[in-house]
Amino acid sequence: MNQSQWSGVQHHLERAFLEDVGPKYLLNARPPHGLKIRQWRPKSTVHLINHLHSGVSGLKRRSARVGDHKLVWLEGGVGHGAPVVLLHGFASNKENWLSLVPFLVKTHRLFILDLPGWGESEFNANLSYSLDEQVSRVAQWIAMHVGQPAHVVGNSVGGLITALMAGRHPDLFLSACLMNPAGGKGVGHTRFELGLTRGRNPMIVESLAGAHGLMRLAIHNRAIALALAPIMARDLIHRRHVNRHLFHQMLINPPSTELPGMAANTKPTLIMWGKEDGLVHFTGAFTYQTIVPHAQLVLFDDVGHLPMVEVPLKTARALNVFWAQAMDTAKAGAA
Repeated sequence: MNQSQWSGVQHHLERAFLEDVGPKYLLNARPPHGLKIRQWRPKSTVHLINHLHSGVSGLKRRSARVGDHKLVWLEGGVGHGAPVVLLHGFASNKENWLSLVPFLVKTHRLFILDLPGWGESEFNANLSYSLDEQVSRVAQWIAMHVGQPAHVVGNSVGGLITALMAGRHPDLFLSACLMNPAGGKGVGHTRFELGLTRGRNPMIVESLAGAHGLMRLAIHNRAIALALAPIMARDLIHRRHVNRHLFHQMLINPPSTELPGMAANTKPTLIMWGKEDGLVHFTGAFTYQTIVPHAQLVLFDDVGHLPMVEVPLKTARALNVFWAQAMDTAKAGAA
């Protein structure tokens, strides 16, 4: 297979999941309710959480207008440590990373962003939330407020954004970690993926029972899933119309073929996946490894979609080993 043919394979794999699921979901799913989206107002419950953890973690809440959005993030850690950017997934927020923070905050400078449209960051019903726009917004924020290349870790949709951003903005990266990233078509399908093809989306939560269902898909540890469901339910239900809109936005506006894709990534890359992921089939890890052949692969047994929540110490250890190798490689290349 020549280089042109290989590039064609990589390009096909980058788009295979969205092209497989997207049209079916858009045909069968309930469309977003335009009026309810425009009438929606944020009702955040995270201020108390941030107040409680800030005294222990030392993370401070920051906010600034970046391009067309006011963005909110947590920042802290060791001033001279290598910067680490953490990007959450769909139907989530920056607080998803708090279990991991104690294992990183004493050695790194942490930047934990609420993605545009999510958490405490601004949502604007008149703007596009395509993957291309989100990649551009996050890249602009890193350039302005991190200010130097960083280890970027993205989970779920945050992992998909990280994969695309690494191909388009390599100057912002020391390394990339794709943690259970969305968008990789596996050899099997989860119940969630099959449901999407029929227009059913458990991420659009309408009730406490729906929150329990989503947590059971995302988290293999049943005790953690049971504990988190009532905590997450209020925000998920309140955001249901916005979340439906944001999901449609991703599928209606797939990544541009005119811009570099994931395969353009040349930075040290780690693909990390919990094998009991009930949302995105873990064999998508091998698809990502085909797209980014130089990537390392770490698979966790008995872990679901959120390794940083279920096994934060194991996640931190894997990241630290990978980051040390990435920095050693960079130093050897500069010598």
